[in-house]
Amino acid sequence: RIKRLVTVHYFEFAKDYVFEGESHDFWEFLYVDTGEAEIVADAQSYTLKQGDMIFHKPNEFHSVWANGKIAPNLVVISFECNSKAIRFFENRILQIGDGEKNLLAQIIREARNAFTSPLHTPSLKQLEKNPHSLFGSEQLIKIYLELLLIRLYRRESKAEAESKLSSVTREKSEEAAI
Repeated sequence: RIKRLVTVHYFEFAKDYVFEGESHDFWEFLYVDTGEAEIVADAQSYTLKQGDMIFHKPNEFHSVWANGKIAPNLVVISFECNSKAIRFFENRILQIGDGEKNLLAQIIREARNAFTSPLHTPSLKQLEKNPHSLFGSEQLIKIYLELLLIRLYRRESKAEAESKLSSVTREKSEEAAI
């Protein structure tokens, strides 16, 4: 359950963009829509490519920069969530599918309706509500975000369970062969 939406961004950065980093007391994820991005999360470094999503837990220091070769377009969404299930996303990098990409697109579309704040401004710390927004825009953002997280949780949990099952099956098969 999403308690509060903090920010929604869609960035189209130059190939030499650098964000020195930050930490805050809420969750954030970064999705690479196009290009590549270099990420630091706490002391770990990662290279994310198109379709990759990384989660930053509360109070985790994180920074991002372009690699100097391929300019990235990024979706960054930050939110408050106190659910036990959200801890599943700690230290996770996921590859997302078309269904999840569509949900991200709907979140961005609704954010443009719901808020007057420019979504491409990195220094944006708070969303300004649009007094003329379409009915239910903020609620739809929350619903789409929760749906995105549930889909990712289910998919990754199922993949992990199948991986464990296949390793047990493989071990039994090897034992039988021996």
